[in-house]
Amino acid sequence: MSKKGECHLRKCLLAVQGPLQLIAGLIAMEWYNNVKHGSSETEVVLLLHDFLVTDDIEKPLEEAIRNLAGVRRWEKVIFIRGREMSRILKGRYSNSVLEIVSAIGTSSFDDIFVGRDYAGAGNALVLNAYPDATRIIYGDSFGYVGYESDLYPPWSPTLKSTHIHLRAFVRRVVYGSPKRFGFDAAVLTMPVDWSGSYLQNIPLLIPEKDFATSILMEFSAHLPGLSSYCNNLIEGSHNPYLFLLSNLSEAGLMSIDNEINLYVNLIREVTPMGSSILLKPHPRCCIHILEAVQKAIGSEYNITVIENPRFSRIPIELWSDLVIRCTIATFASVSGVYLNYFYGAKVIYLLNADTIARYFYPEWIRYVTKINTVLLESMDRLNEWDCKSPLWKASESML
Repeated sequence: MSKKGECHLRKCLLAVQGPLQLIAGLIAMEWYNNVKHGSSETEVVLLLHDFLVTDDIEKPLEEAIRNLAGVRRWEKVIFIRGREMSRILKGRYSNSVLEIVSAIGTSSFDDIFVGRDYAGAGNALVLNAYPDATRIIYGDSFGYVGYESDLYPPWSPTLKSTHIHLRAFVRRVVYGSPKRFGFDAAVLTMPVDWSGSYLQNIPLLIPEKDFATSILMEFSAHLPGLSSYCNNLIEGSHNPYLFLLSNLSEAGLMSIDNEINLYVNLIREVTPMGSSILLKPHPRCCIHILEAVQKAIGSEYNITVIENPRFSRIPIELWSDLVIRCTIATFASVSGVYLNYFYGAKVIYLLNADTIARYFYPEWIRYVTKINTVLLESMDRLNEWDCKSPLWKASESML
């Protein structure tokens, strides 16, 4: 049923900004439709947008998402490149709304599923373009919400920052800006309420573990050759360690040199001599960082880089044949929590207060420290989690 009570096949828009969001978004959309409407049968438009990466990484990410998207039939798949989104946003915001509707080619939707309504302009734009639709948030990763205010370092009143804020203010006054809409529901596979209060007034639905895992298995099975590739990677290895690299310098959290040194030093610190090392780059990782790490320690360890172009940007959550046979070591990735939850994988988190202070930019230390706390506490709570309430939420002492 639509909001007006008409009986028809529901029309949904699923907006994603990366490969993992496609997986999390599909789980959320199908769980929501089953719970609320008794069926996952819908007409779905898949919108790819706002990858927030350089042009050379945008194309491989698009290809990875399209490969994964073959697991379902879509009404259509639309990709709005970063440059095109910038063009759409020029001029009056009311015209931008009209342009996004034209690009999508659909006049109305019953439901819109987005990971968040910030970090890129696309989600806010589609929510403004279809204000009558039911709005569902599926969270970043598999369910992070409420961290918008912590995405940016504290503003300092320098001449440059004052100019930037003044220019943004003038643009809002002259050209208009998006209206902020509340969400009608949050469907979060593993809910983490960063603020501690984000979910207070939003109905929360949590997909059952077996349901989510079955969709992960569907995605894995849809990637021919992934299982064989995993087996080839692990063949002949001894005490294998799988290191999940991040995109810390690309995200502006540290310098490129510091990111390289962080990986090199912590890999040396944690890996026993004689062990095999597998390096899995972040889907948004710069290949030069990976090459530098391999050059620095390649003579010390038996290193295998996961660089097959068909699979290297596929989320590690689909690599079950590999993760269950390795010790997972991660620097600042929530994937460690997910791999433990879905597969019972052994996971080591490598950051601590000393490494955070040493390698990260000072203005980001508080933020990264909280990230590390959330990851460690989430891991500890998995065994006692009731799967009905948030896995983690901020306490008053953290705010």
